[in-house]
Amino acid sequence: MTPILNTKEMKSDHLSIIAMHPHAILPLHGYIWGAICHQLLPDLYGCGAATEIAMRLPVLRHTLRYLSTRSADKKGLLQQLQIEEENLFILPGGVAEIFYSQRRRQPNSLPFTQTIKAKRYGLMKLSLQTGARIFPAFVFGASDMLDQLFHVDQNVASKEKDAKTFDIGLMMQSISRKLKGGIALYYGQYYLPIPHTPKLSMVLGDPIYPVENTSERNVNGNKLTCKRIANPTDAQVEELMDRYVNSLQCLFEQYKVEAGYPNDRLVIT
Repeated sequence: MTPILNTKEMKSDHLSIIAMHPHAILPLHGYIWGAICHQLLPDLYGCGAATEIAMRLPVLRHTLRYLSTRSADKKGLLQQLQIEEENLFILPGGVAEIFYSQRRRQPNSLPFTQTIKAKRYGLMKLSLQTGARIFPAFVFGASDMLDQLFHVDQNVASKEKDAKTFDIGLMMQSISRKLKGGIALYYGQYYLPIPHTPKLSMVLGDPIYPVENTSERNVNGNKLTCKRIANPTDAQVEELMDRYVNSLQCLFEQYKVEAGYPNDRLVIT
């Protein structure tokens, strides 16, 4: 956690959204975060959000519901934050970030580029509408647990899109978006679905308040929020997005050496 993030701020009854990157192929680190949060940061504990297809699959949906995870549709998220006054844990990168995931095959000291999908305007609008503050979070090593047969290189993808050439990774990404769930081909140790065990380091940034220096009670009056804006303008959403992206970039740069990835570079799309 950042040095400024003190205990008083963590124990505040302010409505919160914890936004974690990267999503990785399977967000196994999300389950780890749930355990850490439950034991060490109970005031931040709340409900998670998953894709619609994940909430329909047998076994998985029961597991997710047991872990207080719900569908990531707008209506449900608004009810969770405003009416039920529960904090939200979400991996905003979603399907796009799944296909950016690429396991490192070189020493951590060598340069490596990580790409994440953080420019999610819907999430910023949700924060402004509910008055919930956003905690940016990043997990170093999360993408190193599994290999992916067909990942999407953002630089190559933009060129291929212009040239209209065929790419399996882009095709699978497109299908996954239509299905509203990630359909990826992956493997781990011994070419089995057994994850590798890299060192994981989670860093949690300082909270970002959607409307700074404002405070009011939530709909039911139990949680603090910033001033709520029912219909935020594009400029307000863009301003909050800029602060969120800058915070993520600074968080990555500040802790990459301590986490063991001194020469890594973060690309935010």
